[in-house]
Amino acid sequence: MDIKKLQKIHHPSGDVFVFESEVFNFPVRRVYFIKNVPVGGVRGHHAHKTLKQILICPHGAVEITLDNGKGLQEKVILDNPDDALYVGPYVWHTMKWMEKDSVLLVLASDSFNESDYIRQYSDFLKEITLLSERDQS
Repeated sequence: MDIKKLQKIHHPSGDVFVFESEVFNFPVRRVYFIKNVPVGGVRGHHAHKTLKQILICPHGAVEITLDNGKGLQEKVILDNPDDALYVGPYVWHTMKWMEKDSVLLVLASDSFNESDYIRQYSDFLKEITLLSERDQS
């Protein structure tokens, strides 16, 4: 799990949180946020073939579950606006809303491309197996 701290500039009139793409070594080409998800609601349920993402929760709390398809599952709760979680290719991920009015900000390495998504967990496991076999040969 790769969590980095965003730069926080404190000022009496309000804090500023700064993201610079050099920290994660990829250019940001798409930015979006998810809100109005009820507490306990879960989104995601997919992986990407090439897309890299940074997840930030600027308000509230969202639990992120990361699964590498090889038996390793990690959970992290994003509840601090200066935490930025990297989610790379071939990581199955879900996001569970833990607090009312939580917002999840996503910074992505590329524009939307449906063919980059792996939406069925069984397909994800097959692709992970194929990748592992290719790496071993």
